[in-house]
Amino acid sequence: MATIGKITQATSGTAAVRYAEGKEKLKASTKQFLLKSGVDSHVVDQLHDRAVVKSGMNIDPEFASTQMKATRSAFGTTGKETVRVIQSFSTADLNPANPKDWQKANEIGYQLARKAFSGHQVAIYTQLDGTGHKLHNHIVVNMPNLKTGKKYHQHHDWQRLSAISDDICREHGLSVIERSKDPRERRTMAERQLKAKNEYVWKDDLRAHIDAVMKDTSVSSYKAFSERLAESGIITHKRRESLSFEFSDADSKHRRARGKTLGADYEKEQIFNELERRDKQPSQSASNSRTSTLSRAFEQRKQQAEQRERNVKSREPATSQSAQGIERLTVATGQNRSHISSTSKEFSTHVQRTKHRTSDFGTRVKRLGDQISNFSNAISAIAGKIGRYLKQLQAQKQDEQDLFNQLQDKLDQSKQHKEDRDDDGYNRIYQNRGLHR
Repeated sequence: MATIGKITQATSGTAAVRYAEGKEKLKASTKQFLLKSGVDSHVVDQLHDRAVVKSGMNIDPEFASTQMKATRSAFGTTGKETVRVIQSFSTADLNPANPKDWQKANEIGYQLARKAFSGHQVAIYTQLDGTGHKLHNHIVVNMPNLKTGKKYHQHHDWQRLSAISDDICREHGLSVIERSKDPRERRTMAERQLKAKNEYVWKDDLRAHIDAVMKDTSVSSYKAFSERLAESGIITHKRRESLSFEFSDADSKHRRARGKTLGADYEKEQIFNELERRDKQPSQSASNSRTSTLSRAFEQRKQQAEQRERNVKSREPATSQSAQGIERLTVATGQNRSHISSTSKEFSTHVQRTKHRTSDFGTRVKRLGDQISNFSNAISAIAGKIGRYLKQLQAQKQDEQDLFNQLQDKLDQSKQHKEDRDDDGYNRIYQNRGLHR
């Protein structure tokens, strides 16, 4: 048989996909189980992820995280990012040691996604690790609708998905749980597991207190009913269509539950009908009138309530030890509180000093920045002057060079003139002496 075990919403879509896929996280113990169960070693050697089969609707399951994130970004989706659905199969219907059944389980999950989440991106990851190695699907649904961008939202989603899943399983020849339309008690998978281990279930504790009050036929009004529960530390809230109860459980944790989550016997209409019937009849007559269907239902639960009371009493020693532990913790907490208070004051003083120092440092940095800016401007001005001076020097050097060249030319001319004049003098002397040079 197939069951919808859990429906939750994830704040991080990336984390939801990463957990469902379980990349490179298939345990060695799971591989050993498959090998001992006769699965071909070549098939087992190729398995590395927790998800032994993957598929997707409007998405590639290998890149589901990236593609879903891109879609949410495109539509500006905020808040919860994905819906997670767990769909489990019994070993009587699908054999975890048969790879063909792995595919079948994933195909059923895909059909559920197609019928229940049309217009959304959905990744289906089939796993077989966990308790009993039962095949189960992790179905991750991206919140925004691909056409409208609106976030996925459904009332009574568990009933709707369970009905769709049952129809698909019947089509595949799998067994389904024949659910009563009005179950006397509603229990989650976690509650059933705790009860099987004979561990404390806080909802059973709450049911036991309500049953104990309803066993008393003198309770014939809502006021009396709520006052009696208040004596046991249970606060009752009456709403338009339902009742809700809140109390501290045996572990001192604050708990709250609506009547409908406890079962049909705890819903507002059921309890009010019984109280009204008692109010209309004398107390003795009400005590003897067991022909009523509602009265018979409460009578049948009498033994269950007594058993729950015995279970609660059996836990009293443990509760006493917890109380002692809490008392010691309270003393330690008081001591720590004083230390924390003094430390807080010292830290506050340190923070104030740091603020002043930081402020003073900021002022100094600003001043230094102004000085650096002024210095930079001065450097720029000096650089401009130096540049102009260098240009003047270069011009002056060029003038000097020109003057030197002129002087050099004149000197060369004078020298040449002198040589020419000397030659003329020698020629005249030699001519006068009758000599030739």
